[in-house]
Amino acid sequence: MLFLRIQMARWDEILSLPVQNPPTLEISASDLVWSKVEGYRDNMDRLALIPFARVDDFVRGESNNKDCPTRFHVEARRRRSPKMSCKPKVDGILEYILYWCSFGPDDHRQGGVVRPSRNTYVPKKKSAGRPNTKRGCTCRFIVKRLIAEPSVALVIYNQDKHVDKNGLPCHGPQDKKAIGTRAMYAPFISEDLRLRVMSLLHVGIPVETIMQRHNELVEKQGGVSNRDDLLTHRYVRIQERNIRRAICELDEDDDVSVSLWVETHQNHVFFYEDFSDNEPFLLGIQTEWQLQQMIRFGNGRLLALDSRFGTNKLKYPIQSLVVFNSDNKAIPVAWIISPSFLTSGETHRWMRALFNRVRTKDPTWKLAGFIIDDPLLDINAIREVFQCSVLICFWRVRHAWHKNLMKRCTTMETRAKLSKALGEIVKNICKGCGTVESFDKFMEDFINCTNFMDYFKAVWYPRMGSWITALKTLPLASQESSAALEFYHHQLKIRLLNENDSNVYQRADWLINKLDTKIQAYFWLDEYEGKDGFSRYWKDEWASGLTTWRKSRTIPNTDIVTEGERVKVADQDDRGLTHVVWNPGSEYAICSCDWGAKGNLCEHVCKVIQYFREKGLGPPSVSLLQYNQGLINMLKCPPANSFIRDHAVSLAVWVNEQLSAQFGKSGQNDNLDGSDEMVSSCTRMEVDSELC
Repeated sequence: MLFLRIQMARWDEILSLPVQNPPTLEISASDLVWSKVEGYRDNMDRLALIPFARVDDFVRGESNNKDCPTRFHVEARRRRSPKMSCKPKVDGILEYILYWCSFGPDDHRQGGVVRPSRNTYVPKKKSAGRPNTKRGCTCRFIVKRLIAEPSVALVIYNQDKHVDKNGLPCHGPQDKKAIGTRAMYAPFISEDLRLRVMSLLHVGIPVETIMQRHNELVEKQGGVSNRDDLLTHRYVRIQERNIRRAICELDEDDDVSVSLWVETHQNHVFFYEDFSDNEPFLLGIQTEWQLQQMIRFGNGRLLALDSRFGTNKLKYPIQSLVVFNSDNKAIPVAWIISPSFLTSGETHRWMRALFNRVRTKDPTWKLAGFIIDDPLLDINAIREVFQCSVLICFWRVRHAWHKNLMKRCTTMETRAKLSKALGEIVKNICKGCGTVESFDKFMEDFINCTNFMDYFKAVWYPRMGSWITALKTLPLASQESSAALEFYHHQLKIRLLNENDSNVYQRADWLINKLDTKIQAYFWLDEYEGKDGFSRYWKDEWASGLTTWRKSRTIPNTDIVTEGERVKVADQDDRGLTHVVWNPGSEYAICSCDWGAKGNLCEHVCKVIQYFREKGLGPPSVSLLQYNQGLINMLKCPPANSFIRDHAVSLAVWVNEQLSAQFGKSGQNDNLDGSDEMVSSCTRMEVDSELC
């Protein structure tokens, strides 16, 4: 009875410890506060509680020890079914995992001890220095998943020193005998190098080219300095063979094949719902790298949803969640594959699952805003899950209008007039004074443009009711965000829909496999600094580079010539070629370049917009007008006391200073659309606020 009381006291003390969840991608022992609790045989256990979902992060963090780089492997594991008929004990263990340093526990050095169960080991000719050589390291820790708290992991870390049974360093920089051998470094390459090798192989870079570039980098830095520098030709060749032999069609039945893929890729799936009588098929894919990018670029910033890709070609359309990097390029951080008839309930469920996965890694993660491109999306679900404002992006509609104007109207003058009229209607709607009757008048004024009007009446006029409601109630995303989403959509199109056999588009297993392998490889390499060293990167399918908005900032003002109501912009590659822009300064301008002819927002239009706003010849953006109007409405609200009003004004000034500083960090041409417009607009806001 006394023993049971002692045991209960021990577990009461353990379960009363706080669950620690540092907001970092990896967790090391130094990030945790360790507690001493009496264990078995009068020993004091050094332990801590962390979320069970972050055990892998702790393993990676301990493996990336700067003083002694290594890798931990699962030495022993025991599981029991979570469904038990008997009453669970307070100390009942749902899962037990023993992690051991990969340089132990056996010792293959001369005179070392090998466990009897491993007596079949044949010593190598070279006793030390091989990456798989065991050196008797005793460093290990235990992870227990308790039945009482299945979401929490109990980490017991008593042997935290990388030493052998004699207490001497047995690998790493502190082991003098390891100097000059591979035991000086970690036993395996880093995850970053593994991703680089796999990505290069997926996009078709030969093994010899990868090794040549790698050896050149090692030689350039002066020799081997870490484990990654010891990358071998054999390892890369094995990975290339595995990729070549891999198949995406795991079963003739597509649904069965998808289920088999999900079973073997649990770490890449954040939500899965198979077809049933009540629920449609839905699969959410997010790799570890995508999760890291979502935490890195999404915290305190924007997340956007590209909700319609492949609706005409693919068996299941793709929804892409993207974040924006330092160059404001869109990086996909999750893909949702499902039929196009999803209800709001399904949207809420996968969003909640994704949000919980991110918050498990970083409890402080929070969005600043969520951009949508479809007015029929469940806005309430987005606000409830992500607790942020929702913005509407009009790029998809503008792209469709522009593309059909170029195809269905014969002259540039007619295209420019139609585009300008549509732009004014959208602007008025965003300001709150436009209605569906505005489109009725538009169709009457341009009734002679039969081809375009037939298209507009059939495709867009029935939809404008929902768009008008969204544009009036939601802030409009900036044109730079629109350019980034348009560029991402184009990238995904040329990288995904490039198969010779179009029949594969009707299989979901092919789509899932290609997204998880080759498509992620392309976007991973977009962020890789050494990508320009491979000639394949210059080919069209890579489609990398800056967005059109960022490209426009590299065009000097001297390359712009105004001729009446038109503007000519010199081509940056062919100096003898110029592009004509109609409706200069408008967000619905028309350009004669090849990119603009396809309905896209080109750099020439973006540059002219920036140039005109700098000179005071063009109106501010609709987004900025809405921002100013929001501040004015806030000032018009009668506060309970003057402190609230003063706080609102100081907050507006602070936001203005932050935006001005952000735009001021760019080059000479970078402040054309930023700080000057902000300063002038805030001046107008101050004048207008006097009327409050």
